[in-house]
Amino acid sequence: MKRFVPTLSLLLVATMAHAQAPMVSRGFEVGEYEGVPWPIIPPPFDGPYPAAPRFGVPPAAATRGGERVMTLVDQIRSTLRSSAYTHTTRVRPRDGLYDWDCSGMAAWVLRQAAPVAMRRISRERPVARDFVQQIESAPVGRARAGWQRLDRIETAMPGDLFAWRRPRGFPSHNTGHVGFVLDRPVAVVGIPGGWAVRIADSSSFVHQDDSRASDTDGGFGIGTIVFLADASGHATHYGWWGTASAGYVVTPIVFGRVSR
Repeated sequence: MKRFVPTLSLLLVATMAHAQAPMVSRGFEVGEYEGVPWPIIPPPFDGPYPAAPRFGVPPAAATRGGERVMTLVDQIRSTLRSSAYTHTTRVRPRDGLYDWDCSGMAAWVLRQAAPVAMRRISRERPVARDFVQQIESAPVGRARAGWQRLDRIETAMPGDLFAWRRPRGFPSHNTGHVGFVLDRPVAVVGIPGGWAVRIADSSSFVHQDDSRASDTDGGFGIGTIVFLADASGHATHYGWWGTASAGYVVTPIVFGRVSR
């Protein structure tokens, strides 16, 4: 996969523009969207970008629901023939067809892997914001109605969910983003507060070390995102292209665990 380093203005169009160079200027242009300043910061370090993180054999999921999530993700990977990013969900596993957006994918997986948890989301066609709200309302340290909120990013395990709301000033009509954690987060040497997370999602735009080709219609794929966390372990920014991200979007990211 190519390494992509976007300019700020195009990055914000969904963190989407790509270039070939491994380094970019730390100078950011001034701008706003719909009267709101762009919600982005430059990388919190100087010098070259850190190398892409390495992930080992992932540990087991923390719950039976997480195990079923991982089983379904593996089934999607093994049967995948065609996938596209679209707001209409079309899934035919026998044909290897998986067309959906991020929330369509999360809903499809959870309806099979954790139906009790999924019933807590009342909207028939949920959007990313609905997953954020459900995780925010879940307790920490125990599950309620199939959901548990994780208070620190380093406690995330395979089969858990991540989700965020679209921040004000971000040029997109989507309500945010949601996907599944596939491995333990890895602290990134050289990025203060940086945690690399291997994830599965549906998107029009690839991440670092992504399974999707950059010239396709997107859809299901696996890649690496880097999150910045504060001293309490709460994720506060995301870098779409992992350690090669030229900017970090400011928005709280929540992590949730489904049990049944």
